[in-house]
Amino acid sequence: MSKKSIKKRIISLICLSIAFSIGIFTYTKLYINNENYKISFSSPYADNKQVVNDNLENKSVGLDEVLKLREYYENDDIVGKLVIEGTNINEPILKGNDNSYYLNHNAYGNYQAEGSIYEDYRTSIGDKKILIFGHSSPGWDVPFNELEKYYDKNFYDNHKIISIYSEQGIDTYEIFSVYVETSDFTYMNLLISDDTYNEYLKKYQSNSMYQTDVEVNDGDNILILQTCSNHPKYSNYKKKYLLVIGKKIKEEENK
Repeated sequence: MSKKSIKKRIISLICLSIAFSIGIFTYTKLYINNENYKISFSSPYADNKQVVNDNLENKSVGLDEVLKLREYYENDDIVGKLVIEGTNINEPILKGNDNSYYLNHNAYGNYQAEGSIYEDYRTSIGDKKILIFGHSSPGWDVPFNELEKYYDKNFYDNHKIISIYSEQGIDTYEIFSVYVETSDFTYMNLLISDDTYNEYLKKYQSNSMYQTDVEVNDGDNILILQTCSNHPKYSNYKKKYLLVIGKKIKEEENK
């Protein structure tokens, strides 16, 4: 073989080697980017607003979210996810055998003073009346600190809707009352007659610190979010709970 032929073969091999290396690099980069995308998409805190908007009628979305969260945290006590658009509240909802355990345990089931967002053990998502609790504190970075922004009517005007994802699908609630309770804790009652229930609805609405113009009808399903109030106006009270109360929006109202 002539020197010229050998030289051409060497050059060809070098070119092939470079092309192969570039191909491997490109494939690896695409693979990594794809894996990062999948990790981001599968995270329970990923931004899935568009997915939710596109699948609001699809009841499987709620179930998928719950199963994903249970797998992520390895905890079957997760019964749903609480979302308030435009806030940092995008949290799993826990439910224990009492109202004490998740007061100081996180979604992994480990002790943590900040606790979790959790549902009253006496209720189930989809009930006529649901109670959900969580801590708020100026010293902790916890999701329900966000609820204290509802003292401001302007904040309320832009964050009226609460969504709950569960095995049953997606339930949507419109906030109709915001107030701090210091003495009358009958809102915790669940076994009440229809007449008394309707009286409570009217009382919740009249107690609101500002008018919301949301119509509440007899027998509306409601959701009560409760957290400690850190408003200076109530600093002298031993017990002071901020209540953010919403009524369930029927499907035809939500379209």
